[in-house]
Amino acid sequence: MYLELTTSDVVILSGAAACLVAIVLLEMLRVVIPDVYEWVADHDKVRRETREAQAALEKLMAHNREHAAHRDRRNAERFRMKSQLSRLEMTLGAVERDRVEVWHELGRQGVADSLYTGRVANRMLADQAQRDFDSAPTIWRYTNNVRVWAPGERNARQMLATEFPADSGFALQELTFVGTGRAAGNV
Repeated sequence: MYLELTTSDVVILSGAAACLVAIVLLEMLRVVIPDVYEWVADHDKVRRETREAQAALEKLMAHNREHAAHRDRRNAERFRMKSQLSRLEMTLGAVERDRVEVWHELGRQGVADSLYTGRVANRMLADQAQRDFDSAPTIWRYTNNVRVWAPGERNARQMLATEFPADSGFALQELTFVGTGRAAGNV
């Protein structure tokens, strides 16, 4: 089979092929163009939703910043109030301890005796009195002073050591000579 094509046949076949290609392209465009329109519409919708979400996010961030600033102010005020309360409690405790003094008397005033004063402390009893208000002796929460009538400082220290032994946690913080029994009797 021998086929001979003339120029007019080539032109007609080319035209027919071009029409077929055009039909295929038009059919593809008919299918694709709605998708392109949908994509463009979705793209505009996505951009609009993105702008709306960004505006909502900015509002939320501003609200969160305000909320955080308000929380920080409340925390700072709470810390200030707790600090102030702690200082007031410490001041009150110090004032109460300084305001109340407990005096212990040892010995009796005699003509040859001298008066000595001292401060006695017991850290264990003081701590127990702070922790357990009901069972501990409350006098150790306060300043404890002692008046000792004795013939000399050595005797006064012995009387204090007997009455307030160191192995029980007592400590003599200071012992001061005040005067003699003769001078006290003349006053």
